[in-house]
Amino acid sequence: MSLVNKEKSNLNWHVLYVRAKQEFKIEDHINNSDFDIEAFCPSRIETRIWSDRKKKVSVPILPSIILIKTQESLRDKVFSIPGTIRYLFWLGKPAIVKETEIEQLRFVSQHKDIVSHEVEVLKPGKTINLKPFGFSDANGIIEKVSNNVCWIILETLGFTIKVTLK
Repeated sequence: MSLVNKEKSNLNWHVLYVRAKQEFKIEDHINNSDFDIEAFCPSRIETRIWSDRKKKVSVPILPSIILIKTQESLRDKVFSIPGTIRYLFWLGKPAIVKETEIEQLRFVSQHKDIVSHEVEVLKPGKTINLKPFGFSDANGIIEKVSNNVCWIILETLGFTIKVTLK
């Protein structure tokens, strides 16, 4: 395998936290620099209404997040750009996003048929609908979240269920 092909195969997508409302500016800065880094900020078009007008604006799907594709050795170059904060870590290592997940985000960004979406963080105390997990008309309260496991209290049944997330 040539050195160029080996470097291309070592490219991974990482999650970079940035300052709020700076996602598109930082994405453009990274993509227009000569860092050999690709930045992607999935977005959607949203209609905002003011008292005197309506306007369609581009809004990030993942607020304060940019996805970065680069070699491990070049990952820290983005911190020379004002507004970058830190990378997301998972189990003590930089989190890596799968290429298929990036393709799904690109699909959602490019198709205008998708009217709305929700990105939600699981927090203790929050009530969630358990219909997607096979319960009919049942709600549960999140007791705790640890790594990819979520404990949910079913008050009506008197049980706590443990859900492992992908």
